[in-house]
Amino acid sequence: MYEICSRAFEPPRLLCTKIVYLTRVRNSRWRPLTLISALLVAFGMLYSGLFQKSIAFANVARIPTKTYHAAQDGPLIPPKIWQIYLRPANSSDNFQTEPAQIFDAASWLARNPDYSYHLVGDQGASRVLRRNRLSNHRLRKIYDALPNVGMKSDLLRYLILADEGGVYSDTDVEALRPIDTWIPAQHTAHAKAVIGIEFDRLNGSNRNDIHEDMQFCQWTIAVAPNHPLLYRMLKSVVSRLDKYSKERSLTIEELKVTSWDVLNLTGPSAWTDAIFEQLRTYQPNLTSLRNLTGLTTPTLIGDILILPIDAFGMGQGHSNSTNDGSTPNNALVRHKFHGSWRKETYSA
Repeated sequence: MYEICSRAFEPPRLLCTKIVYLTRVRNSRWRPLTLISALLVAFGMLYSGLFQKSIAFANVARIPTKTYHAAQDGPLIPPKIWQIYLRPANSSDNFQTEPAQIFDAASWLARNPDYSYHLVGDQGASRVLRRNRLSNHRLRKIYDALPNVGMKSDLLRYLILADEGGVYSDTDVEALRPIDTWIPAQHTAHAKAVIGIEFDRLNGSNRNDIHEDMQFCQWTIAVAPNHPLLYRMLKSVVSRLDKYSKERSLTIEELKVTSWDVLNLTGPSAWTDAIFEQLRTYQPNLTSLRNLTGLTTPTLIGDILILPIDAFGMGQGHSNSTNDGSTPNNALVRHKFHGSWRKETYSA
C-alpha cells in the first residue's frame, strides 16, 4: 500500500489519497497491464489532488507574473462574517459584554443579510482552539500564554480565516457597503483575498509605530479558506513569538509587551510582512512595498486584491486618506480606532 499525501505549511493533511496496488495477479499475462493501469490511476489521482485541491507554495511561484488568473484552484471567499470580543485581562468572573461595545455589529448584519454572522467570545475561542483542524497543542499553549487580549484576537482571526474563510472585522468597524460589492466585477472569479491599506508613506515621513513605507490593515480581512497567506501568517506568529521570548530568556506568558511589540509580533506590521512575502511568490519582480505606493484603484496580484486607502482606511490624517468628514464612494468600512487592546500594554 502506498500513501500519497500533500501538505501545506504545517497544518494537518489537506489531502490524503491511498492507493492500493495488489501484487498478486493470478494470470501473469495481465500483470503488465495491471501495473500500467495502477500507475495511470495513481498518476491521475495525484495530479488531481496536488494541482486541483491542495495548496503548495511551489505551485503559486510559477504563476505568470502579470495575469489576472487565480493563483490557485479552490473556493472563493465564502459568505461568513467573523468578529471577536474577548474578556479583558483581570476582568471579573461575571463579566458581560455591553451592547455599546458591539454596536457596529448591526451594520454588518444589515448590509449583508445573506451572510452567516459569528461573534466569537472566550468560550467560542476555546471551541475554535479545540476543533479547528489547523489547531494543535502548541498553538493552544501559545494562545493561552499570550499576555495581551489584542494578541489573542490576532492569532484567533488568522486561525479562523485559514480554516473557515470569510470576512473578519474588528468590533469597532462599521460596514458601509455590502461585502458583495467589494470586489470589482472583473476580479470576482479570481480574488481569493481582499486586503486594505492602513498607511502609505507616499512622499511623507514614516511613523514610529508603523511599518516603513506601507502597512496593510488587519482590522478587516476577506479571504478564502486554505489560503497560503494565512498559513504563512500563522507560521510567522509562532516564529516571532519564539524568537522574541528566547531573546529575553522568558516564557511567552512572562512577557510584558508594549504596543510596538503587539504590532510587530502578531499585528499589522507582521501581517504586512506576510502579505508582501506572499505577493512576491506571485510577482517576484516586486522589490519593496514602495512598488505598491499610491494605489488609486483595486489591484489584483496573483489572487490577492489590494484596495486603495479609502476602502478600509478612510478618515485618517495621512496617506491621502479622505479626512474632511465626507464618506467617499469607494469607502467600504469605517474604522473607529477604539484600540482597547492598548490598555493591556506596557510603556517602552
